[in-house]
Amino acid sequence: MKYEREDNLIKLIFPASNAGKFRFKKRIKNIDFGKTFSTRENTFDEYAYLEWQIGYDAILQDVEKGSKQTKLIQETFIGDNKKEKYAYELSEILYESIKTELVTLDDIGNLLEEINSYTEFIDEKEIIVEEYSTLNLNGLSFTETSIKLPTLFMPQDADGTQIEISIQKQQYASGVQPMIYFCIPFNSFADSEHLNGKSSSKGDTLTYVINLDNVEVILNLGHD
Repeated sequence: MKYEREDNLIKLIFPASNAGKFRFKKRIKNIDFGKTFSTRENTFDEYAYLEWQIGYDAILQDVEKGSKQTKLIQETFIGDNKKEKYAYELSEILYESIKTELVTLDDIGNLLEEINSYTEFIDEKEIIVEEYSTLNLNGLSFTETSIKLPTLFMPQDADGTQIEISIQKQQYASGVQPMIYFCIPFNSFADSEHLNGKSSSKGDTLTYVINLDNVEVILNLGHD
């Protein structure tokens, strides 16, 4: 993702292809489980959307090695895990939103006050085993369970985008962790018309514009 600041708006520019944590998917309803599609072989339409596993910060080593990129390299901070970090992705966008006066310092103060008042947290949700059954595969007997790992959907009325929080098991530890996704429908891109009904080619991009009408989406991402 690249971004440009212009007067009182911010343009987020995405390659119109799948790469890393940027995945183009299709689904009929907003609460469906989307299916990734090849942007080179399939066409974009009203059911397509970008699923962006949005980040908040990047550790110093990742930026210095080039695996993550941020324009805000003039200052670092120490995160909760005691590692030195740069502002990254959502933090960059929020910073630029303040520079363009889309977000005020009062907005930030209110956001911090609200977050500090929270008493319920998504990562406190427990893993629930819903049912057991027996299963035989190739002569091997298994006990099969259904594990409930919920996904929370938060539609954004401002522009049709959606914040999704997927509860997933931690890879190297017990418990769960929430993964934050920002989902942008194809028709919510400012320049979607040039790819409507077409597949993408190398160099094609899609632009999502943040302005006064939808900047609340960025603040809502900050809540999560």
